[in-house]
Amino acid sequence: MQTPPTIHLAPGARPQAATRIHQSWARCADLDPALLADPNPLPRADLDLRREAHRHLLRLAEPSLGALGALADSAHSVVLLADASGLILHERGSHSFQDKARRVALQPGVSWAEPLRGTNAIGTALHDGRAVRIHGAEHFLACNSILSCHAAPIFSATGEILGILDLSGPADDMRDYVLALVQRMARGIADQILGESPLRRLDFRLGRGPEDDGHALLLLDDDARIAGANEAALQALDADWGRLIGTPCAQWIDGPLHTRDTPLHRHDGQPLTGRLIAPPRAPARPVSGPPAPKPAPRADARPAARPLPEPDVVSSPLLDQAVRALDSGLAVLLCGETGTGKEVLSRHIHARSAWRGGPFVAINCAALPEHLVESELFGYEPGAFTGARREGARGLLRQAQGGVLFLDEIGDMPLALQTRLLRVLQEREVQPLGSDKRVPLEFGLVSASHQDLKTLVAQGRFRADLYYRLQDMPLHLPPLRERPDLAAFVDDAYRALGGRLAGDALAALARHDWPGNYRELFSVLRRLRCQHPGPAPLAANDLPGDLAPRDHAPARPPGNGPIAPALAATGTEPAYPADAGSLPGRGSRDDPGPDAGLRALERQAIEQALRACQGNVSRAARRLGIHRSTLYRKLR
Repeated sequence: MQTPPTIHLAPGARPQAATRIHQSWARCADLDPALLADPNPLPRADLDLRREAHRHLLRLAEPSLGALGALADSAHSVVLLADASGLILHERGSHSFQDKARRVALQPGVSWAEPLRGTNAIGTALHDGRAVRIHGAEHFLACNSILSCHAAPIFSATGEILGILDLSGPADDMRDYVLALVQRMARGIADQILGESPLRRLDFRLGRGPEDDGHALLLLDDDARIAGANEAALQALDADWGRLIGTPCAQWIDGPLHTRDTPLHRHDGQPLTGRLIAPPRAPARPVSGPPAPKPAPRADARPAARPLPEPDVVSSPLLDQAVRALDSGLAVLLCGETGTGKEVLSRHIHARSAWRGGPFVAINCAALPEHLVESELFGYEPGAFTGARREGARGLLRQAQGGVLFLDEIGDMPLALQTRLLRVLQEREVQPLGSDKRVPLEFGLVSASHQDLKTLVAQGRFRADLYYRLQDMPLHLPPLRERPDLAAFVDDAYRALGGRLAGDALAALARHDWPGNYRELFSVLRRLRCQHPGPAPLAANDLPGDLAPRDHAPARPPGNGPIAPALAATGTEPAYPADAGSLPGRGSRDDPGPDAGLRALERQAIEQALRACQGNVSRAARRLGIHRSTLYRKLR
């Protein structure tokens, strides 16, 4: 085992920097330096594909790369931009030092993630999510001791690492200011990404003095909830992305928000100055001429994801099984109701598997436009069909090369496409449209469905051979209502939003059956916190009607008919006995009339719906196609 290095702290640096480097060495203790010393760069074609996937990041980073590149050239150094897996995409700077850097594979096309290159600035900054300098012998590999490297992560508006900015030079020329400069440039790139958002931005700063270079930026949605933030905002509000995202801005900042400078206050009373910036409007369409065609939305396009929640007692055992299966070459199939967190679990699987150095490509099979399915998945050559891009497209399957392919809602994939997908998964190669060549593929495969694929196979709506190819390791995600610790989970989730639940409110929320599972729960909790932002505990009478406990249920209608209301045994939804014989009220045998036959048919339909839904009024109303309040009125 190698001896940990002596750490060279810069003036003013904290001792934690040395601790982080020693921790990195501990993580790398089991790595064999002999196997890491000579990595193989990606072929140029594959590197171009990776650059194409990150063209937005490269475009916004271009000014910073140019400025740092000029500095690096004069200082006989290089500036590098790596993606979120640690793979170097771009380099600028001194040509003489680039030649030296290539001797240790510090070049585009090589991943410098810790598991592949040991302790180094890019990989350690990626692992820790913090800027770091690794100097000389602090590198895990002896061959890299010729380098002095300074790296900082580039964050999205929701806290995901989009890439790593690095400036590396010779170890005999250590400059103490470089790390702060790289970190400032990385934050500038992140601010540019945030600034392109179509949402409103709150630009503020601590105090009321003149503006400085550290702009704190918040993205606000239409309901004035925080949808994104930069690092300066986290520092100014003494918060993190997990606590900020999705909460009302008023929970953190007091005062009116105007387009001009206005006095504001932080939640602890400290003065702020800020201004609300509206997003730029789209240019007006010319009066004459047809409108420009809109680009077709990508099948895998999703909003920027929030930081992944930590696995809990429910998902941890499933995660361990799935990672072992994926690392063994097995396909993982996640089954569960909508909202149970199948995609979140799949991202955890990718992050912990042997494929974590590659991309995570999610394909919503239910959202693929039928006429573009093959071109979106398999890619195409230039001029393959009318309307094709001149440079062609590599397709989503090739984007997943070296990473994890996540097939969401696989049960909704058209039968014709299932045949081609099966061939790709069996042969691990794809033939783009318009090409006579096959491209080899290597990726981990995770699929998900809220439907019972066995039932679809029996109905002839899903290929049996594809089903058996996908379910090497089938895993079932239980619904939220089956959590043994549901009450504690709900209480913790609401406390994380800064609120408290009274005992009767918590009991009511824990009894609800949550058909939308975690997605529904978090939406409800955020709405409740927005409606009740104060410090007082949320009581049962603050809950909406469909969540209210028994003693807050709608009043029992008069009469002693067999369909008198009762609470369902498994939830707080006011329910009616599923075996009800008839409804009381007008139109009964005691009240014949000219429209008695119509009312009798209506009564019969309501009784049948209630029986089919085991007395659940909300589900019966949806089955009848009427609002729940309308059904209550008819029951009364």
